[in-house]
Amino acid sequence: MNRSDIEKLTDELIGQAVLLLLKRKAPVNSMALLTELRSLLAIETDARRRDAFTTAIADIEAVVMVKAKDQKQQIKPGQTETVRSLSGESRNPGKGKVH
Repeated sequence: MNRSDIEKLTDELIGQAVLLLLKRKAPVNSMALLTELRSLLAIETDARRRDAFTTAIADIEAVVMVKAKDQKQQIKPGQTETVRSLSGESRNPGKGKVH
């Protein structure tokens, strides 16, 4: 099986997982998709399809990790302090709060 065939099968399996989520009216997001793919992998008996499931899961996990890393990098120094002050938290708990 060449790389193109593997990519096609991987895309097909991802599509099947998305359709199952939609049929169940479940949320369609990265974590739900990963969960569904893992569930399908657990019951798959065909070795070629198992390999494709493993590839699909690894690809999606890589994308999720990159997105998480990018989101962390978007937080600028001082932003956490702004969030704390807006949420009522302070660096000195119990000081400066009005009850």
